[in-house]
This record gives sequence, C-alpha cells and structure tokens, in this order.
Amino acid sequence: GRLHFGDINALVKRTGIDRSDVIAANWHSKVNRPAYFIVRDVKRRSIVLSIRGTLSPRDILTDLCASTENFIVEDCSEGNYTASDNAGDIATIGDIGDDGDSHIITTQPLQPSIVKKTSFSKPPLIIGRAHKGMIDAAKSVGRMTGKIITEELRSHPDYSLIILGHSLGGGVAAVLAAMWSRRFPGRVKSYGYGNPCVFPLEWCRSPSLSTHSDKVIHECNNIVSVIGEGDPFSRISLGHLADISKALSLLCRDKGFRDEVLKRTDLINSADSIDVTDRDYVWLVNAMAFLRNEMIAEKLFPPGHIYVMSGSLLEFNAKTRANISMIQKVEANRFKELQLHARMFDLTLHIPARYESVLQRLSKSND
Repeated sequence: GRLHFGDINALVKRTGIDRSDVIAANWHSKVNRPAYFIVRDVKRRSIVLSIRGTLSPRDILTDLCASTENFIVEDCSEGNYTASDNAGDIATIGDIGDDGDSHIITTQPLQPSIVKKTSFSKPPLIIGRAHKGMIDAAKSVGRMTGKIITEELRSHPDYSLIILGHSLGGGVAAVLAAMWSRRFPGRVKSYGYGNPCVFPLEWCRSPSLSTHSDKVIHECNNIVSVIGEGDPFSRISLGHLADISKALSLLCRDKGFRDEVLKRTDLINSADSIDVTDRDYVWLVNAMAFLRNEMIAEKLFPPGHIYVMSGSLLEFNAKTRANISMIQKVEANRFKELQLHARMFDLTLHIPARYESVLQRLSKSND
C-alpha cells in the first residue's frame, strides 16, 4: 500500500493529545522543508513543534545539502516581535503564518499581530554555522510556524516552547531553537533523537564560546541530543568523509608506511599479541598522530548537550536486564572521527522505532 505520511487521527491516538490541542499540521514535506505539527501539551504547559525526520525522497535531498553555511540568530525577543512592512530592521524568521502550501491544516484562528515600533539598542550579533540543508529547512519551518507559535506563547505566558524531532527533524529542531533563542528567551528548548551532525565543534563544545570577535558568540545551552550507541549518522559529515579520504590517500601513496602499519596492527590482532612491544604501541600512536595532523577538514557534530544510550537495551529483543544499560552525557569530541567497521552503515541502529523502544525501557527501569 501507499506510504502513510500521518494525519490528525493517528496523532491524537498515538499521543493522547486532545484534538482541540492540535494547533496546526503539515504532513507533506518539500525539499528543505520537512513535515511538522504543532500541539499544546497542557500537562507539561508546553507548545510542542515536532519536526519529522527523513521519510521521502525530498527529505533525502535536504540531507544531501551537506555543506556548511552561516546563519544569524534573531535579534528580537517575543516582546519586540513585529509583522510590519519595515520589519527588516530586525532579523526575524517566521513573521508569516504560511507560504501558500495547500497541505497546511490550521485548527486555531490567528489573531492579528500587534505592530510595535520600539527603539532599542541591538544586542551583539550572534552568528552560527551549521549544515546548509538544515538551516534552509529551519528557516522554512520558522516562516510557516513563527506567527502561530508567537500567538500561542502570548496567550499562554506560563508555557514554554519545545521543538523536537528524530534524525533530520532533530537537526532542524536544533538549528531552529538556536535561531529562536533570543526571540523566545528562556522559553525555547530543543530535543533531538538520533541527531545527525549539525554544528561545528566550536558551537558544541561550550554553552558560550567567543571566537575571533566579541560580536561572534555561540550558544547552544537550550539544545539536547540523545544518540544511541553506534548510530551511524552521529559521525558522518562532509568533513568526516574528507578526513578519512585524506588518511586513506596518504596510506595508498606511501607503501612503506602502509606496510608498517599493517605489520604492527596484525601483530596486535594475532594470537601471538604477547610479542607486541611497547615500541610497537608507541610507533602506532605516533602514526595515528601523524594522520590526525593531516585530517583538518571542517567537521560537523551532534548539537548541544549530548547524551548517549548504551547497553543491552539497545537490542530490539532485549528480555533481560542482566547487563547494565545507561544513558550518559558525553563530549562532542567523541564523534570527531568516522569509525570503519562492519556495521558502520547499519540503519537499524538509527530508526525511530529503536529509539522509542529504548527510551521506554529506560523509563521503566527507573520506575
């Protein structure tokens, strides 16, 4: 049968959300504009923007726009939000409700925007850098949802905004949360599951890190990535591929170096590894250091605060808790190198059903 892209009935049944709390939905993606829905989570006092991951060929084209590009974090907060014709004085994303797409379903009426003309000194410009396809997708989703979300948060001043998604959806959610961190100060947070590589290391390493200029400040304190151990997309960006290509090229060109590497690694992996000397280990460490000095391409990493799930719960059919399974916070540097192994492209380690299953088991194990 046909691939089911989603509908409100399935959403209500799956989540338990009341139909009246479904604010808007767009089930059909385009290139650089993933599908999404917006709901009110009354229990948690949140407006939730959920962005779908890769499902259609159009989503794959968004994934493949994998070069890096700069983006600007909005200068205005929700209090200074404007939909006036001269809103170009303030960098904003999402000051219209839709882009004419016939698939958009809006279940709540929009109130006319109040135009405010304010005079205030602009804060320092924040410039981010990320995966180009995800930047374009975040801008597109922002344009289509920004006005709706602004009105909802104005109507519910005690609510926060949660932007979430899996895979591509999680990456777009992270970029949009960064873009809107000033527009909704202290009220927006992103959660991504199976997040791909989105930001360069300087964005991920610290909640606030200045580089080159006082006007270039990176912030990602409102972004959380949850990644399953072995998920292949947590270590793949154009920079990772460029680095591994450079290393392989060096080994191919220098036969003596390559043969020495193979000889010493074969010793370690053989049954006679007892014959390996400290000098062999030191030589291999130095060889790896040499290769790493040549692997200097700009790489992207999973965004924000990164938590890795590991242990027996990662198996679909885990029936025992004999092995300890856990989720722990890790540094972005953990994902700096592409690992070559038999399951490096095992997509079953990435699919949303696995993440849902693991998180449910982790939740029960803490009960």
